Amino acid sequence: MRPFAIGVTGLAAVLYVGGLSAVRWWTNGLRARGVADARAARDWYLLAGALGLLAAPLLAFTLASALR
Repeated sequence: MRPFAIGVTGLAAVLYVGGLSAVRWWTNGLRARGVADARAARDWYLLAGALGLLAAPLLAFTLASALR
């Protein structure tokens, strides 16, 4: 594997985990304020996970190419 591909893969993983953590933090805040229930929080988390699988590698490739 080329170093560029390793960097893109690592950056995509960091972006994906960071994005999911941010959504988790946001939905926990909504639940604490009583704005959302557990089902809504789970739905947002699943939506973020699905969209993140598509967006994180594309964003990582763009960032890695621009910083090259």
